Amino acid sequence: MWKVMIADDEIYMLEAMEKLINWEKMDCQLIYKAKNGQELINQLNVEIPDIIITDIKMPVKSGIEVAKYVYEHMLPTKVIILSAYADFEYAQEAIAYDVCGYIVKTSAIEMLPQMIGKAIRKLSKSEDDVKDEEKHSEDIFGKLQKYIESNYTERLTLAQISKDIHANGSYLSRLYKTKTGQNLFDVINKMKLEKAKEYMSQGMRIYEIAQLVGFDDVSYFSRVFRKHEGCSPREYENRLREEKQKTE
Repeated sequence: MWKVMIADDEIYMLEAMEKLINWEKMDCQLIYKAKNGQELINQLNVEIPDIIITDIKMPVKSGIEVAKYVYEHMLPTKVIILSAYADFEYAQEAIAYDVCGYIVKTSAIEMLPQMIGKAIRKLSKSEDDVKDEEKHSEDIFGKLQKYIESNYTERLTLAQISKDIHANGSYLSRLYKTKTGQNLFDVINKMKLEKAKEYMSQGMRIYEIAQLVGFDDVSYFSRVFRKHEGCSPREYENRLREEKQKTE
């Protein structure tokens, strides 16, 4: 159910909204009533609602300040403003805070179901957008993983990867870091070095190995190798020979 909070300094208005609106019919649950904007803002530190219905003029904190708080803290909440006719011009200030809509208080009970329905449609669309974005990122990440596995021994650059996958390079780097907690090219280099060590065990020359795993510069290959393995390729080869001699 959609969670709703309401705020109004007029008790009769709070009671009217609570008792005269069929919340269940709209798949909503009224979870909190506040007598001023500050009470409602305090409650937002405890629980985040889907919808807030707030009077525009209240003691301590106004409905505009509630809308501002929601906007500045990027809460996934739709705000509906209640205002008197005389307050309508004042209510326009809330436009900057992306409020869902305004209702004149004299017709609030009649108009609120329609406005709540509008808020729910916007919330549903937002949820669908999030799901679509998550699916898109999963698809891109899957393509990236397969691409790396198939091409890690090539001379890869971020520009080349982004071109082949048809995705922005910066986005790919951030996505990979978010999904794995690791830097994209650190992982690629580790894969290159694992393959390099496999070639070393076969007795291949270091310069040949460097080229086979996608390094044009042997000295750069050696620096990367030392960084990840704690020794140079030559030292690693010597270690392999010593271990082989011990087993013979």
